[in-house]
Amino acid sequence: MSELEPLEYDTGTTIRDYDIITITQTAVGYEVLLDINLDSGYSLTRTKLEISNEDLLAYETSNIEEGIKYALGFFDETI
Repeated sequence: MSELEPLEYDTGTTIRDYDIITITQTAVGYEVLLDINLDSGYSLTRTKLEISNEDLLAYETSNIEEGIKYALGFFDETI
């Protein structure tokens, strides 16, 4: 496969749940250390997520834990 050929992937697995290990405030936002459990049965341990203050503004929240949910794709589905 050459560098110019586009890579095509199917949709991966979803996140089942996650545990927040630490939240550290940085100059531009937050650095979050997480353990993430996937629906496939695999897990991602000690995964770093960086959320900027601009990200929180876009999510219309100042609560970092709410921002983490949005960043990981956990949205309230209200109809």
